[in-house]
Amino acid sequence: MAVKSWHLQRRTFLRGAGVSLTLPFMNAMASGGEQQALESLPKRAAFIFFPNGVSLPPEKDPQHEDWYWFPKGEGKNYEFRTSQASLNPYREDISVISGLSHPQNRNSGDAHVNPTGFMTSKDIVKGKTTFNSISIDQVISNFYGGQTQLASMPLSTVGGVGNLTRTYTLSFDKNGQGIPAWSNLKEIYERMYVASSPAAKARLREKTHLLNEIYRDAKDLKRNLGQDDQATLDEYLESITELERKVANDKLWADKGAQSAPPEMNLNIEFTDVENYIRTMYDLMYLAFKSDITRVATYQLASEGGTAPTNNLSKRIGIAKDLHQLSHSAAKNEDGFKSWGLWDQFVARQLAYFIKRLKDTKEGDGSLLDRCLVFQGAATSKVHDNTNFPLVLAGGKKMGHKAGQFVTYNEKENALSNLFVRIANSMDVPIERFGDSTGIPMSELFV
Repeated sequence: MAVKSWHLQRRTFLRGAGVSLTLPFMNAMASGGEQQALESLPKRAAFIFFPNGVSLPPEKDPQHEDWYWFPKGEGKNYEFRTSQASLNPYREDISVISGLSHPQNRNSGDAHVNPTGFMTSKDIVKGKTTFNSISIDQVISNFYGGQTQLASMPLSTVGGVGNLTRTYTLSFDKNGQGIPAWSNLKEIYERMYVASSPAAKARLREKTHLLNEIYRDAKDLKRNLGQDDQATLDEYLESITELERKVANDKLWADKGAQSAPPEMNLNIEFTDVENYIRTMYDLMYLAFKSDITRVATYQLASEGGTAPTNNLSKRIGIAKDLHQLSHSAAKNEDGFKSWGLWDQFVARQLAYFIKRLKDTKEGDGSLLDRCLVFQGAATSKVHDNTNFPLVLAGGKKMGHKAGQFVTYNEKENALSNLFVRIANSMDVPIERFGDSTGIPMSELFV
């Protein structure tokens, strides 16, 4: 059929479709009273992993009092030991959790496989398992799909995917495929703030021009159509209203770029500059949550195993042994548990930095921390022991988290996947099961 001069190309209607960008929440956006404004505040979750477990000297060891990772006491009457002392200012915002792990992971055949199932609870058996299952962060991400600029932020100090026995990512999609983690600070920043870049603004101008062109051409086309076709065309044009909203959203984001973008940041940092690199990662996560660029992030501080690129991080902060040696030799040397505890202390200090940033930022009737759950832990307790994971849950007081306590669970009756279900529920994700969860409500931690 011959194409008339007034025919519209189908791609004209589609070329303007672009990425969805959102503005950070502002009180002025809310209508209908203060309560509605508070209810519309976004909820966030960060999942953070560190490898090889923690220092757990036995009670008879003289290093036990200072360098045993789990706190003294129980319930509300708990006290951090030396290795976790930097978290003391935030103890009312924190729950320390013992007695949880992933029961299915205990027959893996390789303890270094445990991190691969940390966020999925999938049974990963070396040499037999081909694919993982979806990670809890991606369950949350899929629920919030399209509502934020970035669906999620999968971060790690190494970057990429790795493999099932040496994972470099915590995030896995619905098919159990690893989602490549981001590690380059500059690239992460650009992903977050691309909307206000000159190139993005140029694309925005092009989209606006195309929309104007669509409506102008449609107006000319309408003159050549009968009543039925005119009605059909009007109905079709209504279908691109969402595109208009996207363009308007993009324009608002670009116009607010100066307010949304962070202050000047030093992004020329390699992971070998350990503390500055980790803190910059936390800064980027903080900014992404504050500006509602994403609702969920994962961060793998280091990878499991002696061959991992991050194995020397402990040496780079002045500890004599690498991460793998710290865990394997702790019981064999006089100060072995103390050396391992110094690494635990470093990890806790970085977490305290992140918590402080969130807590110091006012939002609505509380702080940014009150509507952000920060989950941190390892996939082993001590050397190759994949029970009793060392876990911290911070923030989320406005999300139902009953913070300020040390909770111990019976590992034979409960599993970490039950906690993941409750974290997702606190994000308003309506799931009842995840992985090997059994429906236990975790009412000790959540209202």
